[in-house]
Amino acid sequence: MGKHGSIAAAVLAVSFCTSAMAEDSADSSTYFSLLGSYSKYDEGRNDWVTAATGGASSSNIDEGGGLQIIFGQQLATGFGLELTVFADFLETDSGNGTDFYRQGLGVDLVYGLGSREKFTPFVLLGGGVVYNDVFPDSGDDYDAYGNAGLGLVSAPLNRYGMKLRAEVRYLFDSFQTGYDDYKAGIGLEIPLYGKPKVVEKIIEKVKVVEIQGEGGLSDADNDGIVDGRDQCPNTEEGVRVDGNGCPLGNVVALHGVTFETASDRLRPDAKTILDDVSKVMERYPEMLVEIAGHTDSIGSDLYNQNLSQKRAESVRRYLVAKGVASERMKAVGYGESEPVDTNETKEGRERNRRVELRINN
Repeated sequence: MGKHGSIAAAVLAVSFCTSAMAEDSADSSTYFSLLGSYSKYDEGRNDWVTAATGGASSSNIDEGGGLQIIFGQQLATGFGLELTVFADFLETDSGNGTDFYRQGLGVDLVYGLGSREKFTPFVLLGGGVVYNDVFPDSGDDYDAYGNAGLGLVSAPLNRYGMKLRAEVRYLFDSFQTGYDDYKAGIGLEIPLYGKPKVVEKIIEKVKVVEIQGEGGLSDADNDGIVDGRDQCPNTEEGVRVDGNGCPLGNVVALHGVTFETASDRLRPDAKTILDDVSKVMERYPEMLVEIAGHTDSIGSDLYNQNLSQKRAESVRRYLVAKGVASERMKAVGYGESEPVDTNETKEGRERNRRVELRINN
């Protein structure tokens, strides 16, 4: 290009912005919880047993235990839904065994004061249906219930994102005349379809600026970068160079290209960077590349392999939409197989999550 009256110089300006947030900050968080529970029951049930048996039996229903299984999803807005299945066991200490069993199925609206990727308090409100299996059997019945509560989940306890969950609830059971119960639960919450973790995210913004010069701007080595900006003078003619006039190399890491959690959907910042990549591809129309996707080691090998492949293909589709010929690019996912740093630290895992352009010619 330096042989003619104008010079096109590609100036690569890179700026960094670091913020404390989750890598692929969650648009949603899906999870499973298993809790053991302790309940304090309305003593009005004792009067019902006495009345139902004509005074032949009395009870001392006061407290009991139970189990609770929860499937939930919290959105980025903080709101979410939880499906709850539970079983309670109410001991009467009256010599008649367990006079009350209660099984329930319900849905709760949840609001979390955080992303569930760190310590997060939450509140909930909902209801459902319960089956009260009682003594005597003539009282067995399906009833509606409502509950309200508050709780918390801890920060991740291990590399798989497992957390501690604790909560307390007020529960109104419409059985017979209606009863007011209180329940406390504690157990584990396990994330599904994602890898919740808190990391420092480094956003790298790349801008390609076109500078058109007239004959007075010198480019001695004819690499397209004017001498005043050329940090690698005397580059051999025909060698592809970056914005500083230095050889481009065979691998270009696109650190700012990020995706939504557990998804191949590009974030807005990533699209801005890929717009600039398309301009570089246009500058060198003969250049053939492999788009290589990589993950850290959190999650199964198969999951990481599939996710990296989908993300590499997403980048390729975007560049094709920006006018880059599809036959110039190949998308390959490498999963967690090619780390560039340790997976034992959050900084190392962040560097291992990357998309690269590997120049093939």
